[in-house]
Amino acid sequence: MKKLIQTTGIAALLLSIFSFTNEAELPFVGIYGVSESDPAQIELTLNADHTFTYQDFSNPVKKIDVHGNWEVRNNRIVLKDYLYEFPFHSKWKITKNGMMAKSRKGLTYYSLGKK
Repeated sequence: MKKLIQTTGIAALLLSIFSFTNEAELPFVGIYGVSESDPAQIELTLNADHTFTYQDFSNPVKKIDVHGNWEVRNNRIVLKDYLYEFPFHSKWKITKNGMMAKSRKGLTYYSLGKK
């Protein structure tokens, strides 16, 4: 009986210790974009709470300004849960130790640097 109580106590202690550990900072959380002088104003913001904002003003007729959630799938960032009727760059690969975000949509390639 004493051994059962000790085992249960140790299990509860370990469970409580591992429940309150801080999640490691994700290396790709941050703001990625083009230079300040670029009129396209393309910017991708990935937040630690798995929300994002994305803007792309390269086409004045179809300006993109969306927000939603993101997830990691197959070593890529996938933007989801957004409301926008046209396709855009919604899959990103983070490279160079979290300093570059790259995407391809058809024949259009984007490379955004971390700000």
